[in-house]
Amino acid sequence: EAGATLTGSLKIKGEIPKRRKISSNADPKCAAVHGGDGIFSEEVVADAAGNVQWGFVYVKDGLGELKVTPPKTPVIVEQRGCRFVPHVTGVMIGQDLMFRNQDPLMHIVHVSPRQNKEFGFSQAKVGEERAKQFTAKETIRLFCDVHPWMVAWIVVLDHPFYAVTGADGKYKIKDLPPGKYTIEAWHESYKAVTQELEVKGKEAKTANFVLTDKQAQPQ
Repeated sequence: EAGATLTGSLKIKGEIPKRRKISSNADPKCAAVHGGDGIFSEEVVADAAGNVQWGFVYVKDGLGELKVTPPKTPVIVEQRGCRFVPHVTGVMIGQDLMFRNQDPLMHIVHVSPRQNKEFGFSQAKVGEERAKQFTAKETIRLFCDVHPWMVAWIVVLDHPFYAVTGADGKYKIKDLPPGKYTIEAWHESYKAVTQELEVKGKEAKTANFVLTDKQAQPQ
């Protein structure tokens, strides 16, 4: 490890919303490619104990003038089973975000950011790929013009110190340089929560977050 490691969990306090079943009748091909029990909403995905998947934990402040070269390896978002996978992803300014279609039908990948350039393009074949880059920090809603339930989130940062929570609500941020930081836990359906902490050397630190206040999704 080149620096400190920050681990922890993200939980919901209070009632855990049930996931809605989404009707894909508008496109019977979607029902066919998705199979299983159908498509369920991903606005809040949590287990019975309130551990939340698809939260985004990152360094909001404290890195100062630190400059990090974006990785050459692209971040990949797939259209699979008529949904975007993963539902939440982070990418650095100047890093390729590769959109890849895994469905034998057409999707239209669309973003309408405020700080970055809008784009929209179709992908109709299995394996079709297209890379895009972003130039400014922003949380961006990704959607498909053909299938309205297909929504995902892209968080653009100028550093790599972030993580997306897993199905168990846990996250891990590695190689954090020594310093005092504001760490934020973001979720599309709740008000973000923050913690101040300091890390030294190669220590392992824990920061757990609890989401309490629901908020409407920004459109």
